[in-house]
Amino acid sequence: MEDHINTERSYIEIDAYFSTTAIKCVKELVEKRFENRLKSNFYYDFINWDKAENEMLLATFRAPDALPLFEIFDCVFNKNNPEEYVFQKCKLIHSLWNGWVPEGSISRGNNHVIALQFENTIPEIVYRLHEENQYRPTAPSDSFRLGLCFKSDFPMIAKNIKAHFDKKRNDETL
Repeated sequence: MEDHINTERSYIEIDAYFSTTAIKCVKELVEKRFENRLKSNFYYDFINWDKAENEMLLATFRAPDALPLFEIFDCVFNKNNPEEYVFQKCKLIHSLWNGWVPEGSISRGNNHVIALQFENTIPEIVYRLHEENQYRPTAPSDSFRLGLCFKSDFPMIAKNIKAHFDKKRNDETL
């Protein structure tokens, strides 16, 4: 794993979760795109994956760091109000680079579709995300977003998000 990232932006931003119908669409697209390509174990693991009750397929924005599969996160928070958070362990079990190439990690600076396996039930805050019912993203730009991070980084992340919003409010009042 690369050096630990700067906690100023050390979280993965999530804007949607995929319904059962959308998961099927994602798998069909991946299969189609890999019809005549070399398939890795990551490909087969994803195609053969059956979502369990404590698992969720999610759409992410540019990852701030490279992180391997099976990395364990333990904090999910409201990106616009980090005072709203849940500490619960969840494991990264699948990563699709740019939403269609199964790989063994999340790569820095790229969008991904990821599957998380939560230690317990999926936290209610996750269901406030936009629900995708197809492969193509439809989440409005102002939709609810989550952050996913390590509990140890969360205090600094929350502080920096609050400072960002305070500065933005002050700039708007000038």
